[in-house]
Amino acid sequence: MLLGSVLGLAVLAAAGVWVYGVYSMSDPVPPVLGARVEGKTIVVKFPVCPKDMISRVEVTDSDDTSENPHLVWWASNPTTPSAKKGVVKLWSGDGFERHASEPAQSAIPRNLVVGYVDPSGDGRDGVFTLRTVSAAKLKAGQYWTHDGTKTAEQIDAQLQCHDSK
Repeated sequence: MLLGSVLGLAVLAAAGVWVYGVYSMSDPVPPVLGARVEGKTIVVKFPVCPKDMISRVEVTDSDDTSENPHLVWWASNPTTPSAKKGVVKLWSGDGFERHASEPAQSAIPRNLVVGYVDPSGDGRDGVFTLRTVSAAKLKAGQYWTHDGTKTAEQIDAQLQCHDSK
């Protein structure tokens, strides 16, 4: 009887490991965005392919779980090469045709959702905590990500771009 219980437990454990493997392999990890603090400015780097187009960037409160979370800041129609490549200086609007005014310091939530949409309405986003990004020890050209520090090139390399530069 003890041997039967041990064998049954081993079969259940093997099945659990197999199910975990199938689910973890079939659930792709989305590409991460990067962020860094430069003075009073937060700079975000979105992963983009050379032919990707950013129409609008939005920052919302991550803790607001309502259907329409509070919009903290936005910018639209990038005009500079760096903004078109996914480098966005939050609160300033540098590199964008239109943007919201800088929010009051007290209006900036601790946890941000930063995302962009392209002309089709698709896009990417990510969540980060200001305290974590502010505390990151970064070298020039590096961004904090959930996967450790990365350069802009490493952030873009997460994507399988099949178009030419």
